[in-house]
Amino acid sequence: MLELRNINKKFGDKQILSDFSLSIPEKQILAIVGPSGGGKTTLLRMLAGLETIDSGQIFYNGDSLELDELQKRNLLGFVFQDFQLFPHLSVLANLTLSPVKTMGSEAGGG
Repeated sequence: MLELRNINKKFGDKQILSDFSLSIPEKQILAIVGPSGGGKTTLLRMLAGLETIDSGQIFYNGDSLELDELQKRNLLGFVFQDFQLFPHLSVLANLTLSPVKTMGSEAGGG
């Protein structure tokens, strides 16, 4: 289970997430929907270790994780929207690039 408790994130004076809490049971599929600018992508980037978390606690299977440990743990992968895909790669190669690179292999082209 992945559990977020009282997560806070600001960009300058703009509060993106304020005391955000969420529990995701193991093997649960979750859809995150909301308006543009609502913090969906920021949340995913924080969980993937691509964005810092200002404050809060994260637990994975009951164990507390340090906020800077997220990227090392590789708990989440996601595909960027819009122009952040690689146009020279196939859909499969774009989807598998991160896990393949993390495991130390070369991604397939397309």
